[in-house]
Amino acid sequence: MSDPDATAVRPSVVTLPERAPSGVVTLIDFFVLRFPRIGEATWRERFAAGKVWAADGPVAADAPYSPLLGLFYRREMEREPPVRTDLSVVWSDDDLMVVDKPPHLPVTPGGPWVRHTLLHLLEGLTGCTELAPLHRLDRLTSGLVVLSRRRSTRAHYARLFQPGAPVEKTYTAVCEPTCGNPPGHAILDHHIRRSGDEYWRQVVVPDETPNASSEIELIATAGRLAAYRVRPRTGRKHQLRVQLAAAGLPVLGDPLYGTRRFHDPEDLTTRLWLDAHSIRVADFPRLGGAHPLTAAWTSSRDPDDMLAGAALAGSETAGDAGGAGKGSD
Repeated sequence: MSDPDATAVRPSVVTLPERAPSGVVTLIDFFVLRFPRIGEATWRERFAAGKVWAADGPVAADAPYSPLLGLFYRREMEREPPVRTDLSVVWSDDDLMVVDKPPHLPVTPGGPWVRHTLLHLLEGLTGCTELAPLHRLDRLTSGLVVLSRRRSTRAHYARLFQPGAPVEKTYTAVCEPTCGNPPGHAILDHHIRRSGDEYWRQVVVPDETPNASSEIELIATAGRLAAYRVRPRTGRKHQLRVQLAAAGLPVLGDPLYGTRRFHDPEDLTTRLWLDAHSIRVADFPRLGGAHPLTAAWTSSRDPDDMLAGAALAGSETAGDAGGAGKGSD
């Protein structure tokens, strides 16, 4: 990667989709669509200053769209919205770190968040500059994140989150059923695709071969709410939120797929009631013949407490079970 300023904040990377979104012809067309909060004039200034670049150097704003091209850029924000910082390190060794993060904390830079991220906080706490997440976790979702600590072993441990790996992830979701009686157990199979109109949304495409699968199990109900244990079998963007909504079980507080599609990034008192609760690894081979990795990690939010906290919060979804009222302390 040809980096114009190796001393600045860690660059972000975006890989252009294989199919150009509707109306996108040039690179700047894509950036304006992908980042609607940043005006075209700002992006043109950044392109002209060499602040958007590919592996072989800076690119031009009006260069043709190139499928699967990886582009690097540095996020620049005069002010970032507040975040919660009450994270905890659950486990760590020379190669991996497992962190329990609160809601309202992005893992990596995105949108208006650059330094207010889990990565930046952890770099300050640990001094480790090679940290990289091995899987996705949305900003509004709480729970467990597994990170690589060493670039030299990252590719090996990234296999933990590839299909067929000996790892099981379980989430707790507090849902607002819109489907009548909530099912006790179900396998959700859907075909999920990025929306052609709204780049940041995923949509279910009927009658297409499923590419996303999750297993759900009812834990308990409280009034109009239902808590589910959710085990994803695949790992697509926004998968659980999209599938639960498609099944008539939207996650409480979901601003994209829920019943109240509004979110104020300045508001840390409401939340998306979805928690990455546990990760279990069985006999994953380590490098160099070391003893295989077998572990079970859990977040700080008990599923029953999640449901009780959501019921108490009511329609305003205030607070956070397992970290209620901590805000950005």
